Amino acid sequence: MRERLALAFVGLTLALLVPAGILRGIWLAHQVRENELDALGEHATQVAVVFDRRFDGGLPVSSLQLQDLTDTDARLTIRHPDSPDLTATGDRFRAEASGRPLVVTRTVGETTVLAVKSDARVRASARDLLTSLLVISFVAVILAILLGLALARRLSEPFTALARSAEALGRGRFDIELPASRIPEVVALGAALKTSAQNIEHEFQRNREYAQLASHALRTPITALRLELDELLLDRSLDEETRSSLTRCLGGVMRLQDTIAELVETGRGRGLLGSTTITVRELAEAVARRWGGQPPGGGEVRTRVEAGGDLVVTPGPFEQVLDSVLADVCAHGAGPVTVRLEAEESHLRLHVTGRSAEDVPVERPDAAAAAAITRFLGGTWDGDALAGGLDILLPRH
Repeated sequence: MRERLALAFVGLTLALLVPAGILRGIWLAHQVRENELDALGEHATQVAVVFDRRFDGGLPVSSLQLQDLTDTDARLTIRHPDSPDLTATGDRFRAEASGRPLVVTRTVGETTVLAVKSDARVRASARDLLTSLLVISFVAVILAILLGLALARRLSEPFTALARSAEALGRGRFDIELPASRIPEVVALGAALKTSAQNIEHEFQRNREYAQLASHALRTPITALRLELDELLLDRSLDEETRSSLTRCLGGVMRLQDTIAELVETGRGRGLLGSTTITVRELAEAVARRWGGQPPGGGEVRTRVEAGGDLVVTPGPFEQVLDSVLADVCAHGAGPVTVRLEAEESHLRLHVTGRSAEDVPVERPDAAAAAAITRFLGGTWDGDALAGGLDILLPRH
């Protein structure tokens, strides 16, 4: 996105500069030619005045006199009714190489001067002006590229942040961070993303509450029925046919109880975002990359997979919990931190061990937030990362 915005800005700059440069170049070339024509016309007028006075005074005129008044790159021709035409040519005037020659005619009295001058100076001046214009345009394009990159970076940063937040939500994290921006589209997208995160979190909580309610509502009467059947089977006065029927009923109740337990456990382990998964080993590597070298005292975060490295997990909840735990350790601990991961069939156990610094406060918001998230996700929290170690047990999905 950043490259496309920069390219669009540069393209817009070129679209404005190129036509303006062409028009400006044409106008400059025309202006230079007009200035040269004005100068040549003024010179022709002065020559006409001089020779008209000589003709009126009966003074002799010759081409040598005209030669003294002729520029090196021009040709002057004087016409008078009482004299043959006089022509003088400058040393550097070449009619065949004059391009579009400058031609002016001036008449004073009965004397007419035809001045022809090479346009070499016009072309040289126009070339110099066009070169300057090209240099200015090139500098403007370079500045446009730099400005376009800066503006593109500034405009694309909020959308990049939204993409990261959407990716985090896809991994199962609900604590997404929205970029601070005044762009209406960014604000609207951020609000929609935040609402989606809240809705998914609410649905997640509803599913978990439903699983707990279903477990209690189904298991309690089944357990009571099983106890009743066990108690009836203890009665020695029952005949064999009745005892056999009760035994079959008890077996069916036990199978039903196992099925209910399996369904409830499946409902608890089913994640709303289960399609976004990584292995436990990849999770450990991601945590090490994110937090490596951040603890105080020159320590580092060390991760170790003790079991189930190839089992898959939904990474968002674990990242969210570990971010809060490790933020607490970074703020109040000293030295290296060890995170051990042990995956089981349905759960992932995290064991975090660090060393406490001096004057650790009683209230630690990051640790409290991590504990609350763990319990919300249906996990268990036991111990303290800075006092003997912390054990966290969370569902894999």
